[in-house]
Amino acid sequence: MKLRLPSLLFVSGAVLSLALLLSVSPVCATSALYLSDVEQAAQSTAVVVASIGESKVGLHPQWKRPITTTTVHVQEVILGKAPQQLTIEQLGGTIDGKTLHIPGDASFRRGERCVLFLRQLEGEWFLTAMQQSKYELREERRGTFLRRSLSAGLFVWGRDGLQPYQEPPTRPVSTLDDFRTRLRRALPERGARR
Repeated sequence: MKLRLPSLLFVSGAVLSLALLLSVSPVCATSALYLSDVEQAAQSTAVVVASIGESKVGLHPQWKRPITTTTVHVQEVILGKAPQQLTIEQLGGTIDGKTLHIPGDASFRRGERCVLFLRQLEGEWFLTAMQQSKYELREERRGTFLRRSLSAGLFVWGRDGLQPYQEPPTRPVSTLDDFRTRLRRALPERGARR
């Protein structure tokens, strides 16, 4: 099984340290550049509405670390191109009683429905920017709403260089319809296709 790790190594062109992932001591934090939805979509192969299938944990043959593969059933392609079914690879998981967890990465529950920002590299699929690449979908009487909470470890470029990202105390609530319209207007050349 090959592992390319674009969601961990490439965030807005910045390379994160692979040594952190391969160190003997447990990983305690992950840092990444905060990306707006439009920035993230521009770096993604596809933005999709999907339901989550089965996850399996295996051992990476080279690094001898757990790797989790999760089946994703694509219900709608909002931007870009994606097949009806694909498999996401993420470093981490539990195997033989040992757990590797990458703080700041997304987690999945079988059967959940979500919006995902995905990158394809040499035939393999990854989240574009870890936990930033997943919105949970909530069905309500007024429509389908997106929800995401981000943990620490995100940074933005400010006047004085990199600064910690502060999530607004009250984020504007976005419906799936508004989200879809906003991305398609911002990136009309990306289109949606299978």
